[in-house]
Amino acid sequence: MNGFAKSALLLLLALRAGDLVNVAAGMWFVPRYVSPEDIGAVLPVTSFATFLSLPVFAFAMTVMKESAWLAANNESGKVKSLLRGVFLTVGVLLVAVLCVSAAVTPRFLVKMRIFDTAAGILVVSAAFLGCVAPVYTDALQSLKRFRSLALVEVGGAAFRFAVMLALMPLRALAGYFAGQAALPAFRIAGSVIALRRDLSVPAEPFWDRESSRRIALAFAAVLAYQAFPMAASLVEQSILRTALSSADSAGYYMASRFSDMLFYLTFPLMLVMFPYTASAAQKSASTRPYVVKCSLVTLAASALLAAVYALWGAPILSLMPNGENYAEYAHLMPWLVLIAAMTTCQVFHTNAEVSAGRYGFLWWLVPLHVAYPAALCLASSHGLITSLEGMVAFFGAASLLRFAFSLAQLLKCG
Repeated sequence: MNGFAKSALLLLLALRAGDLVNVAAGMWFVPRYVSPEDIGAVLPVTSFATFLSLPVFAFAMTVMKESAWLAANNESGKVKSLLRGVFLTVGVLLVAVLCVSAAVTPRFLVKMRIFDTAAGILVVSAAFLGCVAPVYTDALQSLKRFRSLALVEVGGAAFRFAVMLALMPLRALAGYFAGQAALPAFRIAGSVIALRRDLSVPAEPFWDRESSRRIALAFAAVLAYQAFPMAASLVEQSILRTALSSADSAGYYMASRFSDMLFYLTFPLMLVMFPYTASAAQKSASTRPYVVKCSLVTLAASALLAAVYALWGAPILSLMPNGENYAEYAHLMPWLVLIAAMTTCQVFHTNAEVSAGRYGFLWWLVPLHVAYPAALCLASSHGLITSLEGMVAFFGAASLLRFAFSLAQLLKCG
């Protein structure tokens, strides 16, 4: 078994602990403790918190490419200097994020029909910590410290579970978002401990005008790469919450938890693939084999899950607390997992392009993520979408387009 396969298997096994907590949160804690009127707000509020963390997330992804290249050449001293500059920049970005959060979060929560002040504070806290955590975990990833990363993820999952177990019976939404904040807090602490050995080497000069300009340009490209899809997702979830009934938004939440099963399989592949594709690109080798292999695994798994959901969706859904109340939405489960599969394959391709420093895909990705939410808003405002099925059809059309464009570029360029 080669290094890529071993690393992917290690993270696959380790992240299953985190997945169990995600399953417990999405399929047991939320349906059990959150009222049916509030369940549909969980996804848009989570998307909103993720969007707030976008600047630092994009910066972390940019730096991961740089540190992966340096690590491949065993230039640990330059990695240390790079990370020092990263931590300083992150501090500046966090101040901006918190200012924006304080201004817009209360209004957004009211629009989503959430009036729990504690939940609002914890949403901002989760976004704040979520901003910082990728800087540290991505450093472990780029250095191929997958064993340490696995330990951090397992420990974070256990900590998050404990927080939700203690708080959600008392304050459902506040407890849920406290758990969301607990995970990145643990990731930061665990990664700092794991990185001590790598940062103990003497620093070597890295930051100069050329490197700063290169990183700034790459950051702008990665920010565009992340901002438009995240904004489109936020529009999706917000319209679903505001244009449809609370029952439909809750039904979507319950049915879509089962498409997350695919993400639990593919997320470790994404984590491991990035430094390998970055290293391949640096050596002028093709990144296509990694993208193709990961995509084939994803499509095969999604086909199997879709078949299972098509046959036994309603009984599976009824296993969740109060799940029998949402049996009418079970027919959406196979379609949602196929939509997730196409989106995941697109992300495999575009992440590989980012790792290689190629951003030509932005010419189709950005226009798609501008036209799609605009069309969704127009259709919703003119009453053209009156059912959850119509909303899911919109989601599927957008995912199919993204998949088609990424496949065409992959076949063309590799």
